Amino acid sequence: MFVSDRVVFVELQKTGCTHIRKLLKEIVGGELIDKHNQAGSHLFTGDRFFLGSIRNPWDWYVSHWAYGCDGKGTVYFNVTTEGWRGRGRGWKKHPMQTLAEFLQSRPNRHAHEWRRTYRDANDPGAFRQWLHMLHDPTYWPDVGEGYWKWPASRVAGLLTWRYMKLFTCREGGLGALMSVATPEQLAAHESRDCFIDCFVRNERLESDLLDALARANIAVPPATVEEIRQRPKTNASSKKHGAQYYYDAAAERLVAEREKLIVEKFGYLAPGAGACDRRATAPV
Repeated sequence: MFVSDRVVFVELQKTGCTHIRKLLKEIVGGELIDKHNQAGSHLFTGDRFFLGSIRNPWDWYVSHWAYGCDGKGTVYFNVTTEGWRGRGRGWKKHPMQTLAEFLQSRPNRHAHEWRRTYRDANDPGAFRQWLHMLHDPTYWPDVGEGYWKWPASRVAGLLTWRYMKLFTCREGGLGALMSVATPEQLAAHESRDCFIDCFVRNERLESDLLDALARANIAVPPATVEEIRQRPKTNASSKKHGAQYYYDAAAERLVAEREKLIVEKFGYLAPGAGACDRRATAPV
């Protein structure tokens, strides 16, 4: 999470966070307060403007998997570590919360299966195997993050879980979210509790960010605007193909069903419908 006097940017993994954060630091100043964490209640004072980030779900899963093919990412570490995972849980920053999560976790007995799915970032079959495992209840405890304990995991994917944790819950508060179990309850919770003033979509990152700053009444000099539009992206994975290369019809349907809330809210299209060549235009 990136915090300044005027803007709070709540970061959702693999949605262009590093790039957005760099731009915000140059334009409004501020500092990084941990990554991908929930906003504390103390930030909801004054007139701070809350930004969130989002990405086409089909592309998000490919990017997340390709990042793991590089040996990086929380999910990669969790699912490829055999047995109990004690390291990398955040003991120093959140000791009590981490202890509670550790005591409720289960040992990973499928690490060898997961490692096979990360064998080659150019292998669509490996990606589809990974995607189906990620949405199979048998493997959910391996993923961690509390996802497998969420009642709505039966109807919503990992991207929606992270979205809901970050954008509808304040730090340390998951009570209301953990009572959500159906698609209808999920949509109602998001509509009622989402506190983000503006979302930056990865597919139109620079334009959305500049529009958001304008809505927050933050002036950006024209020369800076032009320079921002020409910046290369940062922190990219080794993915060498567009999303359509990795999906078959069954994999497309799986993401459409599991990430229905995000697909419908942001107007995203599946790769087979031309999502790789179009930009989402639905208002946020």
